[in-house]
Amino acid sequence: MIERTNVQIFLFTRNSEFKVLILKRTPEKGGFWQPLSGGIEEGENSYDTIKREVFEETGIQDIKNVFDLDYTFTFKAPISRKWMRDICFAAEIDNLFDVKLSNEHDEYKWCNKKEAKKLLKWKCNLIAYKKLLKTARKSHL
Repeated sequence: MIERTNVQIFLFTRNSEFKVLILKRTPEKGGFWQPLSGGIEEGENSYDTIKREVFEETGIQDIKNVFDLDYTFTFKAPISRKWMRDICFAAEIDNLFDVKLSNEHDEYKWCNKKEAKKLLKWKCNLIAYKKLLKTARKSHL
């Protein structure tokens, strides 16, 4: 039984070259690298959640485009042990920003294509990341 539905967001820019934001969770929250993610709250749609989570986890407000990556997966959270569903998206911004991290993360990195692939640990994150790259090629990003 799914106990929580989340959005997973690959925040990226293509200003001078493709860069994607990868965040490192604090040790208490698992200590792994991941895209932005967060739960859909009551009364929110996916787009509302994307805007809220991007702001809460990075301080960034100006999203240019949102792309549905057409990928959803379920998993058992490593810390809470709850069953969750993630719906995957990409959100484009115009420029790189210094990120104002929330208390959920202790590091961030704007990565090129290869760097991001090396940092992502979970198979589902890698599948969603490959879908981002495919979407980027199709959209001439």
